Amino acid sequence: MPPPSLPFALVERGAKGLRLAAVNAAAREFGLMRGQRLADARAAVPDLLSEAHEPEQDTSSLLGLCRWMERYSPWVAPDLPDGILMEVTGIPHLFGGEAAMMAGMKARLAGYGFTARMACAGTIGAAWALSRYGSEGGEDVQGLPVEALRIDADAARTLRRLGLKTIGSLTSLPRASLARRFRGESIHENVLLRLDELLGQRAEPLNAINPATSVMAHRGFLEPVITHEGLLSVLRALAGEVSRALESKGEGALRLILKLFRSDGGRVQVPVGLTAPSHDAGHLFRLLTPRLDTLDAGFGIDAMTLEVRESGLAVARQHGFMEEDNSTSLAQLNDRVMSRQEKSLTQLSAVASHVPERSEEARPLGDARPALPAGNSAVTERPLMIFAPPQPASVIAAVPDGPPMSLTWRRVTRRILRHAGPERIAPEWWRGESGERPRDYYMVEDDRGRRYWIFREGLYGDDSGPPPKWFVHGLSA
Repeated sequence: MPPPSLPFALVERGAKGLRLAAVNAAAREFGLMRGQRLADARAAVPDLLSEAHEPEQDTSSLLGLCRWMERYSPWVAPDLPDGILMEVTGIPHLFGGEAAMMAGMKARLAGYGFTARMACAGTIGAAWALSRYGSEGGEDVQGLPVEALRIDADAARTLRRLGLKTIGSLTSLPRASLARRFRGESIHENVLLRLDELLGQRAEPLNAINPATSVMAHRGFLEPVITHEGLLSVLRALAGEVSRALESKGEGALRLILKLFRSDGGRVQVPVGLTAPSHDAGHLFRLLTPRLDTLDAGFGIDAMTLEVRESGLAVARQHGFMEEDNSTSLAQLNDRVMSRQEKSLTQLSAVASHVPERSEEARPLGDARPALPAGNSAVTERPLMIFAPPQPASVIAAVPDGPPMSLTWRRVTRRILRHAGPERIAPEWWRGESGERPRDYYMVEDDRGRRYWIFREGLYGDDSGPPPKWFVHGLSA
C-alpha cells in the first residue's frame, strides 16, 4: 500500500473503459471520486497511483472481519461490498450500552487500520440508512435522502424528479399511490418494499455466516479474561445456559463448538462430538474443560460462544434409589475418551447376516444406525465363545453324512456322547464371493460334559469342489 499522503485509487474495468472503484482520502482532496474514468482522473492528478481492484479479495477480507466481529454478537452477516450487519438484541448492556459498545468497536477497528461508520436501529434497513447517510449519533430516518432506502440509482433519480428527496416525503404520501407508481420487479427497484423494511412493516431476515443452531450461549467481556480459572467459570455458565435451553426443548447436544475470541484479533474454535444426545451441564463442561488446558489465550479472551450445531431427542429420566443408567454412563465415558484422545469406544452390533462370523461387527459406541429388529436374530442356540477364524478339526462318523462320533481337535481326541443338529447354513451368494460352500452345524457334548459347536463345510458326493472339511467354531458352557 502507498503512503496515505499520496493520492491512490483502485481501478476496475467497466463497460466504457477503466473507472475508479475506490479512492483514498488524499485522492478525494484532489476532487477524485468513485466511478470517475481513470483517464479523467489522471488528467486532473497526473501523480495518481493505482492498482487493479480485486473484488474477490475484498469479499474474503470482509468475511474475515465478520468472523472477528463475532466477539460482539454470534449473529453477523456480510453486507457486500463493504458493510457488516449484526443482531445485538440483549447484548449492548454487556459492553456498557449501545454508545459504549460502538465506541469500543470503532477504537479497535481503528487500531487495525479500518475507518468505520456505525448505527444501531430496530430494523436492518434503518441501521443501514443511518450508518451510511445519518449524522453521528442520529436516530431519525425521516430526513435522510431517498438513496438511504437501498434502492438503485434509477429509482432514486425518478423520486428526485418528482420532488421526493427524503424518506419523510415518502412516508407522508398515501400507500396506494406509492404502490401504483413504484413497484419494480426487483427488490432494489421496489420503493414500497424497501420503505416497509426500513419502518419494520416487512420482515427482513439476517443471513448470518454461522449455520443455524438450535441453541447458543454467548458472553462478551468488558475486559479480556486471562486466567484459566476465569475461563472455566465462564465455560461453566455457558454450559449451564445451553443445558437449560436443551432440556426445555427435550433435546440433547450431539455436536458442540466453543469459540473463543482473543483480544489480538484471533479466534479459536474447539469442536466436540458426543456419542448420545445429552443436556447434562456437568457432562458438557467436563468434555470442554480439557481443551482449555492447552489453549493459548494470548493477551486475553474478549468473548466466548458455545453453539449446539447438532442435537437429538433426549428424554429426561429420573432414577430410583441405588439405580444407575449404565448406558448413559458408558456414553459419557466414551465422550471423555474421544475428547482426550480422538478415539472412541466400540460395541458389537448385530449385522443382517446368517453366517456366524459376519453376524456382528464392532461399531463406535452410540452409532446412529438403527438396530436390527428382533425377528432377524437367530432362534437357535449359539455358543458363548466363537473362534475367528474357525479352527480345523477331524471327525469320525458312522456314515459320511451322519452325526459325529468322535472329535479330534488340538491333537486331543474326544468321544462324543450327545449331539444336536445338523443346522444347514447356505453361503450368501449375493456377496459374489466364490469358494464358499454350505455348512452343517452340530452342537456336540463329549464324555466329560464339554460342549463344542462344530460344522462340516461342503457336502459328500459333490464332485464340483474339494472334500468336506470339519471345523470347531465355538465352545459352550
